[in-house]
Amino acid sequence: MENVFSQLKGMLGSAASQTYEKIGNILPEAVIAVIIIGVGLLISAGLYFLAIRIMEFFALDKLAGKTPLQKMLHNVGIHKNISHILALLIFWLGVLVTLIFAADVLNLEQVSNALAIVTRFIPQIIAALLIVVFGMLLAKFLQVFVEQTLGRAHVNFSIIAGKVVYIAVLLLVLHLVFVQLGFDLSIITTNVLLAFVAFLVLLGIAFIISCKTLLENMCACYQLRQHVHVGDTLMIEGSAGMVQAFTLTSVILGSNGQRIVLPALKFFTSTYTITQHHGEQE
Repeated sequence: MENVFSQLKGMLGSAASQTYEKIGNILPEAVIAVIIIGVGLLISAGLYFLAIRIMEFFALDKLAGKTPLQKMLHNVGIHKNISHILALLIFWLGVLVTLIFAADVLNLEQVSNALAIVTRFIPQIIAALLIVVFGMLLAKFLQVFVEQTLGRAHVNFSIIAGKVVYIAVLLLVLHLVFVQLGFDLSIITTNVLLAFVAFLVLLGIAFIISCKTLLENMCACYQLRQHVHVGDTLMIEGSAGMVQAFTLTSVILGSNGQRIVLPALKFFTSTYTITQHHGEQE
């Protein structure tokens, strides 16, 4: 019986010594890992608040509010602003990097590799969100620009053209987002790009046809400036007066306190007489 107790005592003593030895070997590494985690959490929190301040300075939430993105996030149950989402992503990026360093110190290679995969994905999400915000702003700007430009040219389909441009830019932004996230959309992109180019060609042809008179007057006004100058007095089809100014497409005459606006093309389809050049004495 005493032999059994002595053997059991020896086994427990050996196990305890091995345990103490392992704890002694891992304890310095564990302390270093805890310090790394603590410092990393502090740095991550600092990066979070710094990112918030930077995005507030650049008014990122106001910019995002001008796009449908914020409303889309609210519809899916995400009620945080874009700046807070990006700041949280930066915070967790710092946390994951910290855990990777801690796992390396503890020689936990598998844990470190798994965390590295997740860590590499977070910057892609941040870049994708920024692409969405600024891409939607660009799409809205181009939509308004196209609508106003075609509207001034009295093109009937200006609103439709603006919406088409808006959708086209959004599709391009969506493609960039998927590429940023690592998805291969080369086949779809090629077909969409060909369709978009064909649409732009048709839109350009329609624009030229609808703005034919406008373009003709612009070219005529440019040519007319070589022969007629501000201050000249002329007559054309019963209208007479002094040239007061040129617009992009017309000539403005002054006569008896009145302003007569004549399309520049009229000077190439009718006979006009310059009765007095600018600077000449009557």
